Amino acid sequence: MPIIEPEFMELTRDLDLEAFWEENDRCQGFTADKPRCSLSFSPDDHWLFEFFEVPSTLRYYFDKPYRDQLHREANRVTLEYVGRAFFDEDTWEHSPKRIENLFGCEFTYVEGGTPWLTPVTDDPDVFSRILDQAEKTDLRTWALPEPFLREWEQRRSEGKPLPGLGSGSRGPATIMTSVLHPETVFFWLYDYPDLMRRFRDLLAEKMVELNLVLREFSGRSAPGWWITDDNCALFNKKLYREFCFPVLEKVLNTLAPGDAYRYQHSDSAMGHLLDMQRELGINSVNYGPTVDAGLIREKMPDALINGQMPPMLLRNGSPEEIKERIISDFHKAGARGGLNVTTAGSLAAGTGVGRMRWMMKVVQDCCRYRG
Repeated sequence: MPIIEPEFMELTRDLDLEAFWEENDRCQGFTADKPRCSLSFSPDDHWLFEFFEVPSTLRYYFDKPYRDQLHREANRVTLEYVGRAFFDEDTWEHSPKRIENLFGCEFTYVEGGTPWLTPVTDDPDVFSRILDQAEKTDLRTWALPEPFLREWEQRRSEGKPLPGLGSGSRGPATIMTSVLHPETVFFWLYDYPDLMRRFRDLLAEKMVELNLVLREFSGRSAPGWWITDDNCALFNKKLYREFCFPVLEKVLNTLAPGDAYRYQHSDSAMGHLLDMQRELGINSVNYGPTVDAGLIREKMPDALINGQMPPMLLRNGSPEEIKERIISDFHKAGARGGLNVTTAGSLAAGTGVGRMRWMMKVVQDCCRYRG
């Protein structure tokens, strides 16, 4: 059974879903010339598994009909209670290669969990050879596996919509700490700095090359780039400046030039990096729940803040605690219209539709602009 939360359903019994989302469509953009703050939700596979107490995560990842059916059921429930569908009901079975794969890093799947990328080696000589191979790889022939190409062609022939590829990826800190164990990364930054500088430079070069291939293949012409980089909090300012900043600078300047969309998500406590985020021209953010909305607004005055509701507060907090946090963030960061109320990170597993409705009602009632 899905998680409904009767107490919160009672608090939101007068919520008009259709009117809420119609107004929400008129509340987009960084401006106070709108009725109120906008709001969004981002439920993911973690959320889905607990929402329905899914018996097999492995089946979800490897059985497309089962996955699509679960998505349809989730959408049925969220449409009824929240007024929005969040999940693709015709998922892909295959995908292009990822940048981590170029360095020998592949997903591991275990029952009861979500996939994670498995580090490739703790031997610097082995990793040097991996970099040699990555450098020589022709990404035009490597990036698009035959099963993916067949699925693409089948969907194209059936007249189904095809996505524009090459719009974003994990950030350099999280890529590095996936390809290598995090401990290995930081030991090697000091013990083998030349090797890690080579990794940095090759990563920047190949990220650009890979995503230009994907854009050309899919016909994507719109500039813009999204970044998910949870592990950037592990890097202090000095190490981030030397090993992460140059990668993002090269990628963003090529794939999101000028004033194009530049979005960064990080679940982590990376407030010490905000000055460099601004320097990189990041203009839309979703940072970890310990990064204060007021600090983000101070350091990044022109960035749209997507947040800063702590996911665990929304899942576990009282109605009044949730309301107080939303109002606090609005006062700290929403005055000029540059706040989209959402969770600081994805929606926490165990959060039900009643609490989602309460978040909607508080925004509707308490985050309005005078007009």
